[in-house]
Amino acid sequence: MKKAHRHIRGLVAAMIAVSAIAVPVVAASSAHASVELSFWSWRPEDTAFWTAETAKFQAATGITVKYTPYVATDYNATLATALTAGKGPDVMQIRAYGGMSSLSDAGNFIPLTSQEVPMLAKMAPGTLAGAQGYKDKRQFGVPYSTSVLGVFYNPDILSKAGVTANPTGWAGLLSAMDKVKKAGYTALAVGTGYAPGLEQMWGAISPAFYGGNAFFKSIVAGSTNFNDPAFVASLKAETQLFPYMPAGASGLDYNTQRALFANGKAGFYIGGSYELSYFRSLNASANIGWFPSPAAVAGGPRYVTNWADGAYAINAKTTHKAEAMKFLNFIASKPLMQDGANQLGWIPPVAGISSSEPAITAMQRKIPTMGTPFLTLVGFRYGAPTSSSIMQPGFQKVASGALTVEGLAKSIQDGVATWYAPFTK
Repeated sequence: MKKAHRHIRGLVAAMIAVSAIAVPVVAASSAHASVELSFWSWRPEDTAFWTAETAKFQAATGITVKYTPYVATDYNATLATALTAGKGPDVMQIRAYGGMSSLSDAGNFIPLTSQEVPMLAKMAPGTLAGAQGYKDKRQFGVPYSTSVLGVFYNPDILSKAGVTANPTGWAGLLSAMDKVKKAGYTALAVGTGYAPGLEQMWGAISPAFYGGNAFFKSIVAGSTNFNDPAFVASLKAETQLFPYMPAGASGLDYNTQRALFANGKAGFYIGGSYELSYFRSLNASANIGWFPSPAAVAGGPRYVTNWADGAYAINAKTTHKAEAMKFLNFIASKPLMQDGANQLGWIPPVAGISSSEPAITAMQRKIPTMGTPFLTLVGFRYGAPTSSSIMQPGFQKVASGALTVEGLAKSIQDGVATWYAPFTK
């Protein structure tokens, strides 16, 4: 139970910030040979960015970095298989919170200190918590961005549809989607074919229905659970968006739904800040606005769901620790974070960096007053089954009529209760 209490304190701390191809580790090189670091990620769309940044690093240090991205949905399994086999990359992008804790707790990453990576001392405790272990609370990664969920919109389409102001309440959002649909456009460029997108959309809209930070604290402490009517209401709210999805929503894949919005075919896209770089890669001139998810009732509280997006870590079995540490400090530098803010839509985890992207600027301004954690990601991805692994396909079943929202809530509660100690009281 002491571990559970420590975990609860760590999760609440996170609120202040805001979640098999085995390649051998590069062999040790002679003192006279150039070093090549292997670097893995789940972001193929960031290849051009990292090609340019690693070229700068090579020019400054003589160290070559080979960037290898994998499909996002396969990445965790691919990385875990490689690391478990004692192989894998020298440096890697790692998921936040429970998405990486089993790997860090198993000793796969080199623990980091602010002496080795000075930028860590400038990050908030809640941000750092995203790259700490579950059992071993040492720092295992350098966070690079705060992710934010909310509502993207196309101002040109909304204007043509007669939507004259951004909706601030739930009824207003549904009304705006009605107008966009009647104007001949797709209202919402999110489908049910991509299950993680359903959880992300829920993460954006749900806090207004379950009660934001107060509910987060209560459920993490175990004083309420996923069967709570407020949580069920948040699931039901998502079903009200299903009628505004594109035709053939059940067969819509991730890239297709993003392309619908980026190419000016849809009025709204509800998702994360990390989508901006992909939108821009498809359509650099796209007119993209953003606003916080609306209140459940007019005049009610609004929330901006946010979390430490991920981090970069060093393989405990690398034979190039010194070079890998140099690269990690390069990633943690303000110049690279500034490039990330401008080109990838990063919301940097340190002060003094702003973005040239208006939508990102809008997000940064709202976090201090509206910020709340991504409940399922920050709180309940540390054991199996995770809340997310149940919710994501569960929403697809709800969309097809095979499951009720009450049934989905119960299945999440029953699954998480098998490992989450506060639910066993």
